[in-house]
Amino acid sequence: MNVGLLYDYKEWTPVKPYFDWGSMTTDLGLDTLFWAAKQDSVLNGSRVVYSEHEDSYVGFAVKRVMCVPLKTREEVQYRQEILRDALEHEEFVGKLYRLAGKVLEDWDKLGRKRNNTGIRDTKAELITDLQVFRLLVSGMEQVKELLTKNVKEMHSRGFRELYARVTNEFSEDVQNYLEKILMDLSFYTDVTIHQPKRNVFYSYSPRIQMECGLEDGLKIGSLKLESIETVEKPYSNPYGIKAKLQGQVNSLAPGVIALYKDQAMREDAAQLEYEAVSYVYSCCSGFAASFGRFFDQLRFQTAFYLGAINIKYQMQRHKTEWCFPKVGDQESLSFTDLKEIVMTMKQKGETIGNDAALDGERLVIVTGANQGGKSTFLRSIGIAQVMMQCGLMVPAKRYQSGLYPNFFTHFTRREDSAMNSGRLDEELRRMDQIVSNLGENSLLLLNESFATTTEKEGSAIAYDILRALKEEGVRILTVTHLLSFAQRVYEEAGSKDNKGKTEMEAGGTWSNVAFLSAQRLSDGTRTYKILPHAPEMTSFGLELYDEVLSPS
Repeated sequence: MNVGLLYDYKEWTPVKPYFDWGSMTTDLGLDTLFWAAKQDSVLNGSRVVYSEHEDSYVGFAVKRVMCVPLKTREEVQYRQEILRDALEHEEFVGKLYRLAGKVLEDWDKLGRKRNNTGIRDTKAELITDLQVFRLLVSGMEQVKELLTKNVKEMHSRGFRELYARVTNEFSEDVQNYLEKILMDLSFYTDVTIHQPKRNVFYSYSPRIQMECGLEDGLKIGSLKLESIETVEKPYSNPYGIKAKLQGQVNSLAPGVIALYKDQAMREDAAQLEYEAVSYVYSCCSGFAASFGRFFDQLRFQTAFYLGAINIKYQMQRHKTEWCFPKVGDQESLSFTDLKEIVMTMKQKGETIGNDAALDGERLVIVTGANQGGKSTFLRSIGIAQVMMQCGLMVPAKRYQSGLYPNFFTHFTRREDSAMNSGRLDEELRRMDQIVSNLGENSLLLLNESFATTTEKEGSAIAYDILRALKEEGVRILTVTHLLSFAQRVYEEAGSKDNKGKTEMEAGGTWSNVAFLSAQRLSDGTRTYKILPHAPEMTSFGLELYDEVLSPS
């Protein structure tokens, strides 16, 4: 039985994640999003506090789902529809998640994750299997009841089809059938003595009816199970005087054997019980396996949506507007008031949003003043793209982009600047790995790449690499201080005006190039807005030097 809350045609499997997901997580600061996903939510005015284990699992689920990009508009829309339902019915999602978690937790107590030591107690394992099966059937009954109460308020195909599958594959007939089997076999697991009824103790006992044939030498053979059930009867010590007297009386009846007289016969009878119960359970073990997989997937998939709810609350807490992004074609990239949500959460305050219309621009070069918000701008696009490609909302009033399952980041990192030698070699090695894994619909974000060498050498390297990548159809967004590189591309592209727009004959190497710059007012004030502008031959480093180091 499929859950189908992440895909409409398959269950979750962690296949084909982003290349070098670890680098993307570091470059874009995604660990902060995973942290936000596991913060406790406020559901219907009351705070739901999860245990440390549950917290970790929600963050884990969000991280696993985010690292596997969706590839079609339909997949994104399917997940967005379910997320809309989840945001409108947070308490229902929380109950579904905790129900699945409770079933798996109880299953763990029965040894779900135990290691196989090679020492097997077949009777004990059969009892455990029956206990697990009872747990799973009870859990399915609760899931069915919870879905039945809430499905009328759901609009997404995902939740409605989940309800349809549960009610179809765990129909009333199936439910009654499995409950009867569990009741018939309950004598094998319920060995405790019941509370007295009118001062009489009761226990469960088996009633097994079998058909057999006679083989040579009057040996019994060809056993066939006719029926098996549990009967409740007054308890008496099987080795006590009363039981022995009853056994003697019963032994006088035709076809009755008093087992208390013979240890070997008692062992044979116990083995017969085991074989009968094992056979009956084997007939429904497929249900147990299916239900077990169902609860594993249900917990994981609802954990993702619970994490999305938590992220929404974190954005609201920091007064950040959000929207469901639209999937466009491969030429589209535009947004309104896009914010870098990781920085917002870390600073615990409002940050500056940016607008951009970069539809059709296959190369975007961002230059401008130091500390002007260029890297923040680049990260905001990268984070939003990852969020969109896993079905999440994004921190913007509007966001539209194509899908890029082949998404790469190449950022200069702090550890690079701490190296005494080989910094450029390390950057080129990472770039070589990216180039080796490029594919259709590739997006590459570069942040101050090749700045670990001289400006002249770095500009030459950047020019050659980006030219080759662009000719291969890779969409590139780069923040750079290599001003010679930026100016050369600008001049070769053929400028139209000083606002960063370029024009060139169709098919030219530097066609569809946009130039942006960090805004700096005439008095040196940084607005942290990134606007279309031709590259300037300075990043105003001396200004920062004077501000930081000059005596006041």
